[in-house]
Amino acid sequence: MTRVKISSVFVFFSALPALAFFCVLVAEPSAFELQSGATKKELKNLQTTNKNLENIAIDYNTRIQTLEQSQEGLQSVIEGQSLRIKNLLDLANGQEMRIKTLESNLDSASATISELQAQVKSLTTKLNEVSALNAKANSEILKKLESIDSTAQSKASQQKAGQPKADEAKVADSKSGEPSAAKSADDAPASEFPKEFKHLPKKEVYEQAQKLYRQKGFEAASERYKWLAEGEYKSAFCYYMLGEIAYKQAKYKEAIIFFKRSVAIDSEASYMPVVLWHTAWSFKYTKDTQNYEKFLDLLIGSYPDSEQGKKAKNLKNQTKKETK
Repeated sequence: MTRVKISSVFVFFSALPALAFFCVLVAEPSAFELQSGATKKELKNLQTTNKNLENIAIDYNTRIQTLEQSQEGLQSVIEGQSLRIKNLLDLANGQEMRIKTLESNLDSASATISELQAQVKSLTTKLNEVSALNAKANSEILKKLESIDSTAQSKASQQKAGQPKADEAKVADSKSGEPSAAKSADDAPASEFPKEFKHLPKKEVYEQAQKLYRQKGFEAASERYKWLAEGEYKSAFCYYMLGEIAYKQAKYKEAIIFFKRSVAIDSEASYMPVVLWHTAWSFKYTKDTQNYEKFLDLLIGSYPDSEQGKKAKNLKNQTKKETK
């Protein structure tokens, strides 16, 4: 609408010079009028007016051109702003899509977290149940060991008479898959270790005991384990190792006492299946069949997936087949 108006004005003012010229021609004085001074003055005024009108027309024409240029500039600005607005709208739409995607991912993550929380809760419940069962089993183990402790001590003087012969131990072991626990001589070279060790750091004495045990220097290793256990340095493990040494030396009743002390300090140690397995066989070798069966059952019930638990289960199944 604005462009139409400006164009009309432009046409109008463009026609002003021609109109002025026409007016001059129409008002051209006659020969008589040309002779009068007044007519010349009027003619001069008309020329001046015509000149002024031309100047006005030129001025308006210049202004119109300026307005047209301004309009074109404004049009370019408007187009640029429109493009920017379009880009901003596209960016806003993209951000909105991202927000929707993030909200969807958040909902999915929340569902996953809820599932994991439910699983953790279920596992926690099962873990508590297993811990309760282990605690109960460990309590039963301690009770059984305590019940036989007094008997073992009272019959310490009869230990030799109650020991099975090495041949009997070998026969029992060959049926069960348990390595022979017959007496082994302390024939390992222990000369590299000083006899006096109590002035050494406990860690160094512990390392000596471990090395001596691996070299089958049981007597020297036993002295160190006893000293460490009494000094409360890895006491549970040291009593366990003393039990293992006694077991390998076929001192079964002594082994049972050491195993009991180890369990009393730490009943959840990783070597508990070995403790139960060797305790059961210690009873077997001392002809205490009742406690032998009880400790096999305890081992199967408390540590069914352990190597010793599986051996005990196979042994019980084998015994059942033989009795049928």
